[in-house]
Amino acid sequence: MARIAQSAGVSRATLYLYFVNKEALFLAVAEEAMAGFTQGASEKMEMGDHTTEDTLRTLFRQFYQTMTSTKNSALMRILISEGPAMPHLVEAYHSQILARGRTLLERIIARGIERNEIRPGPATQIPQILIAPAMFYAIHGMVFGALETLDEDAFAEAHIDVIMRGIGR
Repeated sequence: MARIAQSAGVSRATLYLYFVNKEALFLAVAEEAMAGFTQGASEKMEMGDHTTEDTLRTLFRQFYQTMTSTKNSALMRILISEGPAMPHLVEAYHSQILARGRTLLERIIARGIERNEIRPGPATQIPQILIAPAMFYAIHGMVFGALETLDEDAFAEAHIDVIMRGIGR
């Protein structure tokens, strides 16, 4: 907390006025970083006049933009490196942050099946499989970004294409 306070230009006491511990600080940063991630797709869902493909495109475009930001790359690095030592942090991130995105994706899939725009099957029963290419993209950027840059737009379009060819009608 001392290094964080110093980087932020505040005292440790000031930091503790807002956050009781590192976990609370991490979750607040994660919440702020992920804010708006599901907003565009949620709005399309609520309006109801967009196709499942359009809604998924909005969701995944936002996901790519969110996950590749410097702040989110740092959050992922912390989760990966510190997660085994701080299982409560991983559990809190999973239940408070990831669950919202998964729930939205499940709602989009259910609506697509109901509208006969996508077909039910193994890929629609495990929404995490639909996110896997985006997670690969984010991790690839963190590990190999200095050696090989993947075109975000092209990768995202290929990702949506794979999804729609896999579950679309």
